[in-house]
Amino acid sequence: MTLFYGNEDLLIEQSIDKIVGQTLDDGTKGFNLDTLYGSKASVQEVVAVASAFPMMSEKRIVIIKEFEKLATSEPAKEILAAYLQRPLESTLLLLIAGEADLRKKPFTDLRKHSTVVECKSPYDNEIPDWIVEQVKTAGRSISPDAVVLLQEQVGNSLRALANEIEKIMIYIGDQKNISLDHVTAVVGASKGYTIYDLQNAIGAKNLERAMSILTPMLQHGQSPQAIIIMLTRFFIQLWKLSDPGVLRLPSADLAKEVNVHPYFLRTLRQFQSNYSQKHLESNFRVLLQADKILKSTGRHPQIVLDLLVYSLINGTPESEVALA
Repeated sequence: MTLFYGNEDLLIEQSIDKIVGQTLDDGTKGFNLDTLYGSKASVQEVVAVASAFPMMSEKRIVIIKEFEKLATSEPAKEILAAYLQRPLESTLLLLIAGEADLRKKPFTDLRKHSTVVECKSPYDNEIPDWIVEQVKTAGRSISPDAVVLLQEQVGNSLRALANEIEKIMIYIGDQKNISLDHVTAVVGASKGYTIYDLQNAIGAKNLERAMSILTPMLQHGQSPQAIIIMLTRFFIQLWKLSDPGVLRLPSADLAKEVNVHPYFLRTLRQFQSNYSQKHLESNFRVLLQADKILKSTGRHPQIVLDLLVYSLINGTPESEVALA
């Protein structure tokens, strides 16, 4: 007997599918798999179904979705508690709840008599590994820059990410590796360039490419303030990598210190080599200037950001004056 709860329904779905696949074969699944909804079924009905014996199988599985809506009255809670104390051993009862107050019945009873699994959204820095593993499970691989773009474009919803990965698989056909171009074609085609493209061009000091990326970003509705925030974060990463003491850290600790996935350390270190300490200090000043100008004047964001990108790449005192 297991209770799954939390806001990441894809993790719950994958866990349930794995249990069903390992417990029932296709030939007897139709006789031994029942799904009920707590918003529609009564506790008596659930107990009756869970108390039935399997047919041509050692086990049967009963899935209760919306479990938090099932036992809402005190009599119902008591009926459920009685079953939980003496469940039928041949029935695998899988309960799914969007929310679960583990301090109250029937969840307190479940904590005593079942396994409780919380399925919550991963943290930002856990998403890249999840994407890589999801793609690997499908027998493919994905490049590090494609991972970053996919997360950047789709966000941290595992359901949304899984849907986009499936679309990409269909798009690439028999190809085994997902590239940045594949992600751009399937996920980012309607959104144009991303901050990741812009910071790469700036990191490489490619002014022409950076300018060609910036305009469509703004045309597609990218927030000027968000661009400044992300570029500030980018240069903070480069600043940290300019510290010799930090560079002596093991790769895993270095990635944690810089707040980046280990995949991208090499690229960041290449970018860092393009910027001296003095240049980085200048860039922090022009980023602050650009932010103040956008918030306090009526200057057109395109002009401000054009000057900002020019200043970030050239890093001269004259560039700072031009922004002011």
